[in-house]
Amino acid sequence: MLDILDYTKQKLISDADFWQFAEEHLDNPVEFKGVSFVSSIKFIEDQLLPRYEKVTLILGLSDNGANSIGKRMMQLTDRNEFVKYGYEHQDSEFTKRILDGSLQLFFTKKELIHTKMYLLTNKDEYLSFAGSMNLTEAAIHQNLEQLDSDYGKQADPLYHCHLQMFNDNFVHAATYLDAKKMTGFIKAKDNEQLQVNVYTDTVNMLENKDKAGQNTIVLPATEIKEYKDAYSSDEALKNLSAKEKLSVAQTVKLFGDAGYKKRNLENIGKELYSLTQVVKHVTRDEDSSGKISREEDLYPKPVLFYNDGQLFEAPRVGDNVKSELLKSNLSGDALRQQLQLFSDIAHEYDNYKEVGEGWQACDFMCFLFEAPWLWKIRNMYEMSPSSKSREDVPLGVALIGQGRTGKSTLGKRLAAKLTGSGNFLDGGIFDAKNYALGKSNINMTITSVLSDYMYSDGPVNPMMIDDISPDLTTRPYFDRFIKEITNNRSLTGPLPSFIFTMNRREGDSKSQFSLKPEIMRRLWYLSFESTFAGNEKEREDKLNDLLGRANDQLYRYCQVELAKFFNNVSHETEQKIEKDYLYPIKHVLKQAMDQFGMFDLVKDYFTDNYDYSLFVGRNDWTMLINQAEVGVDVTFIKQDGELKAQINKQLFNKVSDSTARNNGSMMMERYFQYLPRKYRISYQYTSTGFIVDVNNFDRWLNSDTLRQKYDSSKVALAAQKVNTDAKMTELLTRLTEAQEKQAHRHGIFSWLKKK
Repeated sequence: MLDILDYTKQKLISDADFWQFAEEHLDNPVEFKGVSFVSSIKFIEDQLLPRYEKVTLILGLSDNGANSIGKRMMQLTDRNEFVKYGYEHQDSEFTKRILDGSLQLFFTKKELIHTKMYLLTNKDEYLSFAGSMNLTEAAIHQNLEQLDSDYGKQADPLYHCHLQMFNDNFVHAATYLDAKKMTGFIKAKDNEQLQVNVYTDTVNMLENKDKAGQNTIVLPATEIKEYKDAYSSDEALKNLSAKEKLSVAQTVKLFGDAGYKKRNLENIGKELYSLTQVVKHVTRDEDSSGKISREEDLYPKPVLFYNDGQLFEAPRVGDNVKSELLKSNLSGDALRQQLQLFSDIAHEYDNYKEVGEGWQACDFMCFLFEAPWLWKIRNMYEMSPSSKSREDVPLGVALIGQGRTGKSTLGKRLAAKLTGSGNFLDGGIFDAKNYALGKSNINMTITSVLSDYMYSDGPVNPMMIDDISPDLTTRPYFDRFIKEITNNRSLTGPLPSFIFTMNRREGDSKSQFSLKPEIMRRLWYLSFESTFAGNEKEREDKLNDLLGRANDQLYRYCQVELAKFFNNVSHETEQKIEKDYLYPIKHVLKQAMDQFGMFDLVKDYFTDNYDYSLFVGRNDWTMLINQAEVGVDVTFIKQDGELKAQINKQLFNKVSDSTARNNGSMMMERYFQYLPRKYRISYQYTSTGFIVDVNNFDRWLNSDTLRQKYDSSKVALAAQKVNTDAKMTELLTRLTEAQEKQAHRHGIFSWLKKK
């Protein structure tokens, strides 16, 4: 039942008909302005559009109770239904009126708007309502609702008061749907693309703080954090409806633990659309699939957070549980034993390999132990007066090798034990069969999850993923991600890192990884290509011993000591860090080892950091040069007195597998990238090949491979023949000249004798 208090006539009309009252008190109405908690497409199309030439509504308003964020997220999601209706019914009055601008819908911008008011006008007069009624059929015909009404001339002072009241609401609203937005939306090729576009637009509107003059929807960080914390447990989620679960999932996707909008939300529209499909699927199947359904479940457990100069530990990201200060009481003989373990792991990879890889193993453990503090070093580099910049500190490390070379043993099993990690991820977990939000493209899923974790605003320990396809590093989306995360000057706070192990298989196109200097600068490659050697049983016993002894005691000790180290960094120490970003952890370990006279065990490994660019491709180049035919694939020339080799494009067809990704041109580029700049071998290549300095090339290979090719070639033999002929000609010329001089002298002496 609807009661209307006719303020003008001082009369109460019980059980009133809203539309009849409006028609009786305003002739030839033109415009309808309204503020309502809710409404619907059907109500707007059936009741408002036939009656008014122009309609402006502020909709989707929510209370500010405990679930305010959830309700507002749901109402934002409902916008998809408005747009979808317009897309599928482009001849409808609703769509036409949106497109011609005579229907505009707005949404709460920031503060709670509890108003329900309506202002109707014609050319000269007005009719206003204010009260409890929303714009729904139930409110008009079924609910107990009450409205105050006033009407008169637009010249009346009271009209301007009503108009001001509406405008006060309007300035606190953001565009929900208008001609500009709808025009863009209906260009979508299909329904899926449409919803992706709507979600993308919605995300672009969301902000944590009000930005003056901008069309934004403000969701305060404190409210978001409270909302996320309230539904962080599986038990709390079980009690929610599918729509409520979707709101939680969307909020987790968009906002970090502190409630702030994540910085990197590339392809977020598609991500949110995928969430809707997942929630529908999980709800329909009652979540019986056994899949991981929340991205946060892929994050490291336990998780480390930085606060006020120290590290704190929590069971997992998103838990509403107070974290505890990370402590260590490691000292004395117990410390010595842990340092011995560190040394033994490095020596395992040196002594039991065909080619020692203890250097790489030691460097990996140093990176692993220092990872929670890399963000501090990046900030130091950025503020440094030297040429160093934050990009010179890699945020990721990749252990690369073929099968059974120990990279996963070190980068997965030992790393997990050494850091106390409870969930070192296998690459297969990102497959859609195992991860509910996974895409068919696993590389893209990994990049998306990794990006969200890197921007998660809090954790500092690395995400570790085993058995990633090396070609992930060649993908444009990964290239964009790693450059953006390392270049971003606004990322000055605590930041996590990541660790990959990659299985490289010869002849497999997916085993090609990026050798671009800009990628290798940001993602540190460590080579584990050498096979194990020696007595197999002895080696296995040694490995099992290491795995049995491995624990996180030294890791925790180092985190406590690194906290002390970074709390007091002198100018002299900063200069040392600029020379080696791993200096802090090496310093901590050296100080500990010096207590027991153990530093000589790792001293050689600490001298310099492993540089993959100096080693990668040497075997490939050696084999390639051995296949080269001089005069066809390789041409030797002299430039500025130095021997050069022109490497022709056709040589690289010999290592091509005829696929688009590994054709001759692609392989030529790859082999060119193998050449380390440090040795000044070659500076650029063209579409036909490139020129290398023979001496510098062989110095890099640590052999005379190219020189031998030259020495055994017809070119060299011809050059030698020309050189020999030249010398013989020169010798004969000298002999002739000598004989002529001798004959001339003999003639003079004969003449003198006759005299």
